[in-house]
Amino acid sequence: MDGALHNVPRCDVRNIVAKVDRLQRLAVFESAGRLGSFSAAAAELGMTQPAVTRHIRSLEASIGHTLFIRTSNRSRLSDEGAVLLEAVSEGFDSVERGLERLDTEVETFELATGPSMAQYILVPMLDQLQGAIGEIDVRMTISDGRRAIDHNRYDAVTQLSPEPEPGVSREFLFPEIVVPIASPAVAKQLGLDETSSPEDLVGAPRIHEMQGFREWMSWDGWFRINGVDLPDRQRRVLFNNHPLVIQQAIAGAGVALGWRFLVDQLVADGLLVHVGQPTPTGKGFYLTWPSGASADRCQRVARAITKYTSEIDLTSGIEVEDLPVTTDRNDALR
Repeated sequence: MDGALHNVPRCDVRNIVAKVDRLQRLAVFESAGRLGSFSAAAAELGMTQPAVTRHIRSLEASIGHTLFIRTSNRSRLSDEGAVLLEAVSEGFDSVERGLERLDTEVETFELATGPSMAQYILVPMLDQLQGAIGEIDVRMTISDGRRAIDHNRYDAVTQLSPEPEPGVSREFLFPEIVVPIASPAVAKQLGLDETSSPEDLVGAPRIHEMQGFREWMSWDGWFRINGVDLPDRQRRVLFNNHPLVIQQAIAGAGVALGWRFLVDQLVADGLLVHVGQPTPTGKGFYLTWPSGASADRCQRVARAITKYTSEIDLTSGIEVEDLPVTTDRNDALR
């Protein structure tokens, strides 16, 4: 055992540890300096006055500075002692604040998700989500999808078809199905409904979304999957997240691509209608989490999300398994 310890590489220690071999002496010094008396420090610390004196002298010897000016009947801080007392006091205050935070820290479940999942599913089902997580705080972090997610920073993450990763568990939530949507007024104006073909949408005003760090299905990709060649690209207005696209669709700006289960409640509420056939991509949304970390809680969260989305399922008798599977782009948060 001793031989193994001798072989451990030595690291540079903090200067304070190198100079002050017993850090308790700093506490004794702080008390004496703050109270202005060795006797008062002894009473506060439950020590004798000679013991306080020994600690102060040892500290002075170790750092090479005189900390107190001693006279026949009292001691006062030297200039060097005043400098050290200010620094030590600030350090002790900082440590005490940290200890207070530890004492008041509450357990938190941190969930990273995309803006659409948050706005259209997780926020409306907060009561169910809290019930699945339990009597702890829930912190929801919204990712813009423009950078990869570090699973080590979160208790769980909602993702679209994440690649299998060592040390990361996942549970299926619902399939990815893309469907054209529009406000009822726009659909009526353009003569579109749920039976409209992709060719019917070629001339429709379309709302576009910017791509993130991984590409989402665009209108170009959707038409390509459905075997339609578009004319030369026209100028576009692009929005940087899906909720903005949906807001524009509700406002009557044109036709947008919607993600089933994410926009189903808006359709159920009559704010949007389908203006084309649903296109499943063969992918799905998942809840992922670091393996072994709160697995039971994460599985309860996944089941709660699945139950919530199934209650607003608007497939109208369409079986997901019976729909043609298409794939055109990579994976990401939504």
